[in-house]
Amino acid sequence: MSNVTPAFFTESFDKSLNNTHSSNKAVKSKSEEVLDKYSFNDYFEVEKSIEIINEYNFKNVALQLPEHLLWASQELSRILTTQANHQTKVYILGDTAYGSCCIDEVTALHLKTDFIIHYGHSCLSPSSRIPVQFVFGKKSFDIPAFYSTFQQTFTNTTEKFIIFYELQFQHYYNDLCQTFKNSNNVVITSINNFNNIFSTKSFLNNSSNQLYNSNSSSSECCSKNSSNETTCCSNENLSESSCCNNSDNNNNVIAAIDESNLNSNGNIFGRTVSKEVFENLGEYNFLWIGGECITLTNLLMNYSKNCFYRYYINGDKILKETLPRNYSLMKRYYISEKCKDSSVIGIVVATLTVAKYSETIDQLKKLIISAGKKPYVFVVGRLNVPKLGNFSEIDIFVIVACPENSLIDSKEYYKPIATPFELNLALKNKNWTGEYISDFGQLFPTLTNLNSDDDDQQPIPEDQVDDDEGNTHHFSLLSGKIVMKNNRKVRQQQLQTSNTTTNETKDLITTANDQFKQLQIVEDHLSDRTYKGLDMRIGETPVVKAVQGLSGIPMHYQDEPNNTTSTSNTITYTK
Repeated sequence: MSNVTPAFFTESFDKSLNNTHSSNKAVKSKSEEVLDKYSFNDYFEVEKSIEIINEYNFKNVALQLPEHLLWASQELSRILTTQANHQTKVYILGDTAYGSCCIDEVTALHLKTDFIIHYGHSCLSPSSRIPVQFVFGKKSFDIPAFYSTFQQTFTNTTEKFIIFYELQFQHYYNDLCQTFKNSNNVVITSINNFNNIFSTKSFLNNSSNQLYNSNSSSSECCSKNSSNETTCCSNENLSESSCCNNSDNNNNVIAAIDESNLNSNGNIFGRTVSKEVFENLGEYNFLWIGGECITLTNLLMNYSKNCFYRYYINGDKILKETLPRNYSLMKRYYISEKCKDSSVIGIVVATLTVAKYSETIDQLKKLIISAGKKPYVFVVGRLNVPKLGNFSEIDIFVIVACPENSLIDSKEYYKPIATPFELNLALKNKNWTGEYISDFGQLFPTLTNLNSDDDDQQPIPEDQVDDDEGNTHHFSLLSGKIVMKNNRKVRQQQLQTSNTTTNETKDLITTANDQFKQLQIVEDHLSDRTYKGLDMRIGETPVVKAVQGLSGIPMHYQDEPNNTTSTSNTITYTK
């Protein structure tokens, strides 16, 4: 008889609960170190949150915290519920359906919340419905030391710089502006801590969730010189917040806090610069304060023509920052070429909150169909390899997500994952100039130009030829074969012409042929699969009567054989 410790075992509920408590204590002690010299209320900006809740009379507040800050949820909930001027219900959003950097509006709407406080790192994607406050946390660094290093490193006073920084350094914005107030060639990016916070209290108290849409503004009512002005302004039952109210409260027209000049400024991944600077970004060097992160990678990819520098806080030095650009672009170029060879493309929805995500999906579907390919839309929540591995018929996936969740290293996935920019580049046969756009919001105007004549005016690539039926053939750089792409526009024109010159019988034959081709494509996919499902063996499986199953818990069932005994920590097996 020998004692063998199994690879894993199931503990009792009490012991598991105790381990969970000890784990939470470890996480709490580790996270409390992040507070550094800041107090709890200062680090989480509790007073500012209470001020906003009281000012706008929010009733249901959702606190969205990442996993490493969940230890603070109980204290935050207690403070907000006790120190607010009215009874406020607080909900904790601990696990998001997608990335924790995005606002979880779906869960918040299910809870009927009217205000979200997002803690931790954020992609700063604009929320489309619910008012949001961003609380990034705080880290410290020595501004005089940074300024001294900056002056010693860059002696040429004619060089222009745009300074970016980690979100946890956002509270140093005013200090940085004061430090560089005499430097006309240095621009400090600003970050807005609020989104969709309106200045009309009566507007916020409306029970309709649709009214939280930032696109619903007074400009839709009275800004146009048309009959709409007479129609909407002739109503005698005008509310206090109406855009046509001529009372002294007319300054309560819907407007966002600190966002009055948002349309006149440029936006770089949630960072704001003036319109003049934004239009001349090529003249500036980029300086990043902080460590490596996905935001810095996005900046390097999207603004590859600019020169990047990074300030190392621990070493107090400024070094030139480069991305392994050739290797990174080669991987993205491979995925773009894969889009050309794919016939079935899956659109993976990885956000339900970023503005224009629904419109972008519709435009991607139109783009794929116009290229003679078949689109499918998948909403699978947080991405992982097993989820996407279930769809073996898909040749390539294209992800619709926030900029920080778009660049996915798909080497572990069974099929590549492209971005909307790469798909648009491939299906429109455009030459890649090195420009890259990871924000589909910036790409959206290009996607909407499907019916323009620009594609017809572009020269045909050297590796592409057209046949008599309008189908396009091109040489695949990946497989080394000739790949055919059906021209649906020509096909539709041929069908319309044939319908006017043929009788009903020929139309039925044409329809039958199309259906047969679709069935043939499905059969080809099935024949290529190595696993075609379980063999049903209809009529061959013997029928048995129902029997009683196991009773108890996995650690020890009641009918378990007597040759196994369990202890508190190990299971003893008898040889």
